[in-house]
Amino acid sequence: MRYGKISSFQTGVVVPLFSLRSKESVGIGEFLDLIPFGQWAKRCGLDLIQLLPVNDTGEESSPYSARSAFALNPVYIRLQEIEGAAEILGDEPAKQNKKFMKLPRIPYVEVVRYKRSALRKIFEEKKKDILANNLFKKWTEKNEWLRPYAEFCSLKAENSEASWKEWQKKDKVKEGDILFQEWMQWIAEEQFLKAVNELNKIEVRLKGDIPILINEDSADVWHYPQFFSLENRAGAPPDMFCYSGQNWAFPTYKWDNLEKDNFNWWRKRIKQAEKFYHAYRIDHVLGFFRIWVVPEQEYTGILGHFVPSVPICMEELLHAGIPRETVRYLTSPNFGEEQLNDWFGSVTGEVKQKYFLPLQGSYGRYVLRKEYHGERVIMSLEEEQVIKDGLLNAYWNRVFVPCSNDKVLWPYWYWYNTPVLQTLPEHEVSVIKDIMKSNEAKQEDLWGENGRKLLSVLSQEADMLVCAEDLGAVPNCVPGILEDLGILALRVERWTRDWKQAGSPYVPLSEYPRLAVCTTSNHDSSTLLGLWNEQDFDRDFYWKHIGQNSRVPAALSAEHIKLIIENMFCCNSLLAILPLQDFMALSQKFISSNPEEDRINTPGTIGSENWSWRMPCLLEELLDEGGLNDEIARLVEARRALPL
Repeated sequence: MRYGKISSFQTGVVVPLFSLRSKESVGIGEFLDLIPFGQWAKRCGLDLIQLLPVNDTGEESSPYSARSAFALNPVYIRLQEIEGAAEILGDEPAKQNKKFMKLPRIPYVEVVRYKRSALRKIFEEKKKDILANNLFKKWTEKNEWLRPYAEFCSLKAENSEASWKEWQKKDKVKEGDILFQEWMQWIAEEQFLKAVNELNKIEVRLKGDIPILINEDSADVWHYPQFFSLENRAGAPPDMFCYSGQNWAFPTYKWDNLEKDNFNWWRKRIKQAEKFYHAYRIDHVLGFFRIWVVPEQEYTGILGHFVPSVPICMEELLHAGIPRETVRYLTSPNFGEEQLNDWFGSVTGEVKQKYFLPLQGSYGRYVLRKEYHGERVIMSLEEEQVIKDGLLNAYWNRVFVPCSNDKVLWPYWYWYNTPVLQTLPEHEVSVIKDIMKSNEAKQEDLWGENGRKLLSVLSQEADMLVCAEDLGAVPNCVPGILEDLGILALRVERWTRDWKQAGSPYVPLSEYPRLAVCTTSNHDSSTLLGLWNEQDFDRDFYWKHIGQNSRVPAALSAEHIKLIIENMFCCNSLLAILPLQDFMALSQKFISSNPEEDRINTPGTIGSENWSWRMPCLLEELLDEGGLNDEIARLVEARRALPL
């Protein structure tokens, strides 16, 4: 769908669909909840609603862990809306909803299992009618992604939901099971489109979210193996928030094969999204310039490298006077007693005997045994964490990461700060620093060319407004290319700082790019209320940044939230899209005593607290919150009135 002309500063709200609550929804937000939520957005003068991904994730609660790039999540279907469901299910949905709503968080797996069983019950009762429905038949024929997805889900169910790599039964697919999967998708799309049509009537736009990656255990990786690499995993390099980087455990793309197919898989994915959205967010857009690739045996992201990138040639090191033996030492170092004592202290002797070997031809030098080369191996050891940490430090202590091609090497992320580098003569350290600096300079043109080529496909395939999530270590080429392609960047205020300047001052909101989305927080961060409680957050510095000379509050009130949002709404960016939690904090009624509970996800953690937040009131009640809604409307109107 076309977003339309933007003639004034616009404002939106972002919320996971699962977080919505209404009198009709059962245990979780549903597609049709977008109708009353859209009415609330219109009441507040908001221009758009942004969702997190709504693809099928099976029993995985993270919306970024999809089992299909195309299929919708059946958990968002409203059972009662299906024709004949009332007679088949009776008051069971209401009973289940009462049980689910007693819980403080969404019991995702329970809800999924109940809804799928209820959907199966409806399907079995109505199978004859479904088979005779020509509209359904034409729809299945029109969506070519549907059959492979339905076969995948049926086989997965047949194999007790195990990964497709572990399937024992690979050809026993019942046609009725496939039909059931297809029918659920038909119902899901029908209900989603009904909600979208209602939003269109009241001129509230919808923005979707397209993750760059797809789950390994997905219909797409199973059916299109030629497009995915399972030798490595995608992630993110180390940064100020995560010392060891991130390993997302998702496969990377074989871009050369995708290009030979004219990027049709991606083109179809964008076209599918265009059915529902006026705009979409490209998750981790930096991955289209270069993706951080982690070897399969590693657990963290620290030993990864960018693809594409220019490696360091062994010949270059040798030609610069670095002996081959030194290169080998910098790739897989040996250690003296002093270094091992620093890592292992009183248990050095025991650890040395168990995990290290004496270096041949030397005295008092040791190497890590090859069977312990791999973070997954080290982290699976039955040892105290302090021992594992020491072994990881030994494993990470390098300047170069080896490549399958022994003629080239990848720089280790923290190469400049490793103990092994400090053991070299000063002139060799200087040579290596020069080579590393030269290598860094070679990357930008390659990344820029790659990003422009891939993003041109995405941005030109549909009429939707394209927005990018460009957080992290951003290559210099990225801002210019996004602007050239008309793709909006992202600015999260707390992280939009000049990190190269002393004191890392906040970038003034007046200097934000015009082609950008600005926001207070996102699904991977704390809310505004939660930010105020973080130990490393400098409240004084931030309070001055938003132009306040009063005493810094120890805790934020609704009035303080208003000051922060008023300031943000003066930013130069076309769109300001805030999380629902931050909007609701404009009412003292919704100021949580424990803001951490309002967080959507904490990266690097696993548990029921993630991806399970639900709004603190029903949508019907939110529509009646006159004071809150009037306050939001005043802020939005003031932003809209600013000269564009």
